[in-house]
Amino acid sequence: MSVTQPVINSDLEQQRLLPVFVTALRQRFKGEVNRLTAGGMAAQLSDHKEANELSFFMSYVQIWHWLQHNIPRDYQTAVLEAFLKGKQGFLMRLLLDSQDAESFVRGYIEHWQNAPQITMAQGQHCLGLLHQEGNNVDALVTRILNIWKPLNPFTRTYKVAYSDLAREERDRYKGMLGPEDKERLALVDALPDTVPAERPRFDKLGLIPAMGCPQTCRHCMFIYRPPMKDNPDPQDLMDQVSDMTNSVLFTGGDLTRQLDSFYQAVSSMRNISNFAILLNGDFANDRDTTRKILDAMAGAVRRRPINWPKARILLQISFDEFHQEVVVNKKGKLEERIPIRKIANIVEAAPKYHDALQLALLHKQHSLNFSTDVFEKGVFARLAGELGERGHRVQVVDAKPSARLKRNPLNPNQDAAPVVKDASFILERYPKAPILFTSSTIDAFGRATQIDPSEAVRERDLLEQVLSGNGAGGESFDKDLMFWFNGWATLFSAVHMCLGNVYEDGMDTVLRRQQIDPLTKALNKFDLRLLDLYREKADDLDEIIEVSTSPHHIFHTITEDPAMRLHMTKRLIAN
Repeated sequence: MSVTQPVINSDLEQQRLLPVFVTALRQRFKGEVNRLTAGGMAAQLSDHKEANELSFFMSYVQIWHWLQHNIPRDYQTAVLEAFLKGKQGFLMRLLLDSQDAESFVRGYIEHWQNAPQITMAQGQHCLGLLHQEGNNVDALVTRILNIWKPLNPFTRTYKVAYSDLAREERDRYKGMLGPEDKERLALVDALPDTVPAERPRFDKLGLIPAMGCPQTCRHCMFIYRPPMKDNPDPQDLMDQVSDMTNSVLFTGGDLTRQLDSFYQAVSSMRNISNFAILLNGDFANDRDTTRKILDAMAGAVRRRPINWPKARILLQISFDEFHQEVVVNKKGKLEERIPIRKIANIVEAAPKYHDALQLALLHKQHSLNFSTDVFEKGVFARLAGELGERGHRVQVVDAKPSARLKRNPLNPNQDAAPVVKDASFILERYPKAPILFTSSTIDAFGRATQIDPSEAVRERDLLEQVLSGNGAGGESFDKDLMFWFNGWATLFSAVHMCLGNVYEDGMDTVLRRQQIDPLTKALNKFDLRLLDLYREKADDLDEIIEVSTSPHHIFHTITEDPAMRLHMTKRLIAN
């Protein structure tokens, strides 16, 4: 699809983006400082008998490295200047002036050594540590740096870390339907036939035309996208899916390049009344392009025969602090990953297609979700501001909390609290065309393994509840099927859990496997036996639990290896 890029005054654009960029990084900086000094570093130092004396000092050693890892030198002063006059102003100046970790550590020690009066606990702790070294600054510098080395989470640049993660993902896909998976599925096929002859009905099914996205959002669970070329005509697959559900989700990253397949599905899948598609919004380069694409979507709905079930499209657009993040590009200029104005183009146009299309903005939960601040600050406020400049007034008409209480990532030691999960808003010019807003958590897959713990809400409480044997409170590992255009059939909650190739094995075989596979069943109910089975073949479960962000995450992680899936299936069948 070819679109014309709008002409934007570069200098004005930089001026507009700078405060957004600085504010976001300032919040991230403050969040990491608060997390580390409020107990995060003490937890990292739990093996040290002097963790209390070391924790504040080591928090700022980590913060110095965090600055170098996350903020270009040219912008560090702008980010930290708001804190220069506070009680930790000397620390801010030291962070900015230190050229390496050693000079920062030395500068911190010498500050307290030369202070005329010590009234702060961190100063007393520092001098106490110095006294242990016989007041030898060099010795304490060496000691601090040696303590830091095994703690250092910044041993790789983002580029290197992402490259390593992509390699791991690629290797996982290479194992898809390899020898271990084929042996596993043969074991499943040999199980007694206990399912009805007729095909099952599903609440929903997924279709994946391709996996891909040109963006590199920091929270994305996918880095490597398996190529899918020379696929057969998907119409037969679409027809079979249409007979098993009335709701289908088109997904696979951003599907802007696969919209023709989506239009084909809307026009041909007779029994489907709910079509959902996930896009990142980057297609909405200008109002005219946006209108043409929404015209095409609505047209596909309106062309359906009148005697078919009435259908509607749920257009899901990714919209959060990561997709709309302001970053420094390769030329050293600020830019938005996906500009707010593009999302505004979609929000502005969608109400005109309300009979055929429902717009939903998909958001990721963070600290603002714990109050109505989520609508008054951050990315939503930026969107409302952009729409306001166009003469639209945004009104939030409904907001509902999550059924579960969650912990604020800025204050994880505080009690869990409700978060805003689902909402709707209108443009006052279109009061009968509400736009949905739904917010979910981020699991630490792919690039999301590298984001700051203070940036996103996690489901650790739910994980601990499951691990303690108290159930998942109605949550489950989603075992509904995703059908790839290359023939793979995988689970909604795990693209590595492949139950076969429908073109080679046949749909009925794949459906039977989904119903009787003991591993799929165990995953669906978060069966804790899988943890014991994992321990039989691997010795890193404790480390996995330590970094897991939800029950879905841990059960996904322990089944990523095809040999482990085979082992678990054999043991489940034997028992």
